[in-house]
Amino acid sequence: MTRLTLEEHLATAPPSVRRAMLEDRQNLLRGAAAVTGRFFAEMKARKEPEDYPSAETFRRAARSEASLRTLLVTLERYAPRVSTAAGRQVRAERYAERSGKGRGDVSQSAAPLLPDIGYWPLLWQSMMPGLLTAKLSESSKRRYCASLSRLARIQQARELPPDPGFYLAFSLAEALEADGVRQRSIAGYLDALIALAKHGGAPAKGLNGLRCMRDLCKQRAKLQGKLKADRVRALMERGGFEAIIRKIADLTGQAAKSPRHSSRHEASLRAAVLIGIHVNKPGRTGDVASWQIGCELTRAPDGVWELSWEQQKTDIGTGAGALWPEICDLLDAWILGGRPDRFVHLRYRELLGRNWLTLSTVPPPSTYPSEIIKRHLGVPSHDLRTLAADYLRHHDPASAGNVIAAHLGHRSRQAGEEYRALAESDAAARAWLDIREQIRSGAP
Repeated sequence: MTRLTLEEHLATAPPSVRRAMLEDRQNLLRGAAAVTGRFFAEMKARKEPEDYPSAETFRRAARSEASLRTLLVTLERYAPRVSTAAGRQVRAERYAERSGKGRGDVSQSAAPLLPDIGYWPLLWQSMMPGLLTAKLSESSKRRYCASLSRLARIQQARELPPDPGFYLAFSLAEALEADGVRQRSIAGYLDALIALAKHGGAPAKGLNGLRCMRDLCKQRAKLQGKLKADRVRALMERGGFEAIIRKIADLTGQAAKSPRHSSRHEASLRAAVLIGIHVNKPGRTGDVASWQIGCELTRAPDGVWELSWEQQKTDIGTGAGALWPEICDLLDAWILGGRPDRFVHLRYRELLGRNWLTLSTVPPPSTYPSEIIKRHLGVPSHDLRTLAADYLRHHDPASAGNVIAAHLGHRSRQAGEEYRALAESDAAARAWLDIREQIRSGAP
């Protein structure tokens, strides 16, 4: 069989692509001409737009992982106007088939609620039905079960009496503190034990003992202070939101400089849009991880994205309304994934009902958004909520308490009491400063 020449392989390629590859023939990857020729021949046969080939075209032109990689690299170098988004989709499919590393179709929320409680004290096991049937959110039940599992291991290791009461709570708190757990987190662990005892029918005396120790831990936590205060202060010293905006610009720049088929391009763009959303409206990491396109995140035909959701922690709705134009542009770029801009409406419809971070039916773990933000900013996502509250407080202390509660989606006045107290203190200080200036100027 006669081997085709380079020119014959590239006969079906557009003139600009053919010319660029022939001029650089010494640096072409092995098999690049053959796979590129098949690719453009398939595009013509399927009558596809010259800049937007389908996944089936990539499948037919490159039937192996090696040839697909060669095709993607070649298109990136010599045909930058051709979208490789569908090629990345085919590559992901083949990688999942080969390695078995593709995510399953079972979401995190579909995981079994009841953990292995065989090693729990029998008394605790007998209380579990009450907790599982209580009117609590699924996320709260999961959190309580995880905390109770750790407490059960401590109870077993220290041979503590299982009866809920002050002594048990004190001993568990002592053990957790020895493990380096902070007082605020210890109070959270005891909340799980209180929930189990309350819904499991424990005596009131024992419940009061648990609550007494829990409240003591909360008081200690106030004296201990929050680690996030130092983190937020350090972030403010680096420039606060200005530094965050610069990071978003850096990430979008990295995405633009990276090959469109590379994982770095995708990761940089994902991080940029995630951080941008938090600047516009900071949500809790579990909520952010669960948002779906067309549900919580919607796009109008004029290109304006809107965000609204029901918070898992409080079951109260909140939202940002119409997102800022810059964030809308980032979201468009993210869902397009290198596709031509004119296909943004079609792409949006394709993604309806899919998770906005994975662009699939499978959501990421609930901590995933916070982990990405911490990787790039050095602080978890929750600190951006505190940072936003600080900005609002300094901008207008008199009204900041209510504005912060609305912006952060607090369920009650008590939930944002710390922010409110700081805002009222700032407002009083500013009012007193105004009075001082009036006295100095001799005004009545």
